[in-house]
Amino acid sequence: MGVKERLIQFIEYKKLSIKEFQSSIGVSVSYVTNISQSIGAGILRKIIEVYPDLNPDWLIKGEGDMVREVEEDILNGKTILVLPVSAQGGRLTDFTSSVYAKDCEKMISPIDDAEFAIPITGDSMSPEYPNGGRVLIRKVNEKAFIDWGRTFVLDTCNGVVIKNIYPGSNEGCVKCVSANEKYPDFEVQYSDVYGWYRVLALLALK
Repeated sequence: MGVKERLIQFIEYKKLSIKEFQSSIGVSVSYVTNISQSIGAGILRKIIEVYPDLNPDWLIKGEGDMVREVEEDILNGKTILVLPVSAQGGRLTDFTSSVYAKDCEKMISPIDDAEFAIPITGDSMSPEYPNGGRVLIRKVNEKAFIDWGRTFVLDTCNGVVIKNIYPGSNEGCVKCVSANEKYPDFEVQYSDVYGWYRVLALLALK
C-alpha cells in the first residue's frame, strides 16, 4: 500500500469524500488522484494541521497506527519538519513545495507559529545565528507586509540565505545584510525571491 492508498484509507476513516478532504486542506480537485510516490512537506504540514490525529509516520512510511492521540502534541509541543536544505545552500524553487516529507526529519517546536525548521551553514550570520544551529521559520506573504530589519530566510535564484533584510536602494529590491561584518551587503530583486520565511527562533547546538 502506497501513500495515496493510505491517504484514501484515512479519508474513508474520517467519513469524508475525497472532494471534501481536498477542499479542507486547500488543494486542487485532482490532488489525491495525482499523488505518485510521496507528499510535499508543505502539504503534509497542512494535512497534519487540519487532521492532528493522523499519524504522519503511518501516512508517509506505513509505520505505526493510522491515528494517534491528539493529546500527544498538546503535551510535547508542535511537531514540525526539518527541511533538508541549509540556509545558504542551493536553491530549490520554493523548497516547502519541492521537498518531500519522507526526506524530512521531524522535531518538536517550542513555538506554535513555527511551520518548519532549517539548518544553518556558514558564519555570515554569526554570532547571532551560528553554523550548525537550526532556525524555526514561518512563511509570510511579502505582498501584504514585510517586517523590515528582521531576520528572514529567503529562497532566491542564487541560493537559500538567512539575512537581516531592509528596503533596497531601488524599488522592487530587498537589501540583505549579514550579522558578520566580513560579508558585504547585497540586493536581490523581488522577482528573484521565491519564498520569504520569517525567522522566529534559533535552536543552537551546545
